[in-house]
Amino acid sequence: MRPLNCSPCLFLYKAPRFRKAPSSKLRRCYPFNVLQKFVLDSDPTVRNIAAEAMGRLCNSSGNTLTGSEISNLVETIVANRDPNARAGCALTLGCIHSQVGGMAAGFHLKTIVGVLMSLCSDPHPVVHFWALEGLTRVVDSAGLTFSGYVSGTLGMLAQLYVADSHNDEVAPLASSNAETEFCSTVLFGRGVDALINVLGPDLQDMSKARDLIFTLVKQFRAEENNALVEQGLKCLEHLSLYAPGLLEYEAYVRQLQADIASPNLDIREAALRGLNNLMKRDAEDVLRTASPGLEDELWFALDSEPGHTGVTNIIRNWLLQTGLTDTNAWIQRCQNVLSRVISKVEEPPAPAIVNTAAVPELQDEEVAGFATAAGTNQGDGSDDNQAAQELLKWQTRSFAMSCMSELLSMVSQEALADQTTPAEAALQQRIGDIVRMAFSASTANVVQLRIWGLKIIDQILKVRCVPDFSASY
Repeated sequence: MRPLNCSPCLFLYKAPRFRKAPSSKLRRCYPFNVLQKFVLDSDPTVRNIAAEAMGRLCNSSGNTLTGSEISNLVETIVANRDPNARAGCALTLGCIHSQVGGMAAGFHLKTIVGVLMSLCSDPHPVVHFWALEGLTRVVDSAGLTFSGYVSGTLGMLAQLYVADSHNDEVAPLASSNAETEFCSTVLFGRGVDALINVLGPDLQDMSKARDLIFTLVKQFRAEENNALVEQGLKCLEHLSLYAPGLLEYEAYVRQLQADIASPNLDIREAALRGLNNLMKRDAEDVLRTASPGLEDELWFALDSEPGHTGVTNIIRNWLLQTGLTDTNAWIQRCQNVLSRVISKVEEPPAPAIVNTAAVPELQDEEVAGFATAAGTNQGDGSDDNQAAQELLKWQTRSFAMSCMSELLSMVSQEALADQTTPAEAALQQRIGDIVRMAFSASTANVVQLRIWGLKIIDQILKVRCVPDFSASY
């Protein structure tokens, strides 16, 4: 019956007749009263839907309903001691502020922040988890209007982060299961990241808040929780945007390089996003700072997840920055990708099963032993035959050909009529290698590779720097 109970919530904020109704009539209608009851429900899914619906309803109904509903939620929090009810009210406050917006909800910001910060200190895991979630939504939606509350909020997050009541490892026995289900430590990372975005470039002038943020982020990175480690990477990503001079650049780059190979997908994605932002500024500086082998790690990451947007953006930004100044290296780089061979370990074949039912019963034990050994030895093979070699995936090689095509377009566009540019000179020296790559791709089994090969051959014939062989005919 629970999904049926959720349907009025979805119907309420989508129905046009309720969106256009006056706030005085809306508060007396039956669906609105049902929605208020769903906010206090014990099921977190129902509470979330009801909170989102309440936020959208306040956004479409004006300031009168918003103010009265916020007052009603605050009164419910004070009067009702049920953890589920207080958690639902806390989340609803955050949804109302995020849906209404920072400008319209600015009159209620002080009230909402005060109530949510008080609920964040509640020892019950359900209450402080959803209070932290609501506070994070308020910080994200408030923007610069939240700057006056940054110091107090940051200090509260730092205190609660080390508190025993907000840690799943040392939580009381009565609430340990709830703390494990509603992990508050991840929300600390999200809250700190939201505060970093509020401060922005002003972070360089606020030494006290900046030092506390760096300390918290360092602790996030040392946690065993992968979700919190990911939040730490997001914090470092934004710190590198707003305060790049205060970040340990070399350590950050090598940390991202190590996280590219992380088995956790979220950490790997966060590391690629951070590396992409750094490569947009100065790709060569990142490659010089990183440990040797970053280029190979990027191509292997693309080969493991063909078409990954983050990796392709990194390589394309790198090409756009250095394609004309380091043309020869890019030609060699594409050639290496097309010809690179990786070892492929094949699974050993399953051992043959002897059908004992079809074998006649042998009285001699020695003969029976030879028959059994003959069946089992069929599966034995040399380990040298198990290993095979193969090229990179065709999607990776197709992307390398697209980079070569883009490089030819860049050189053609930057060509001068009266002189030869360095990029054209490098292209003339390696024109034979480019033709061989294009011809090899045009005869591949994959249609996409054949198309790229033919396109590059067409570009080579049109580019001005190709030598003229008309005298040879």
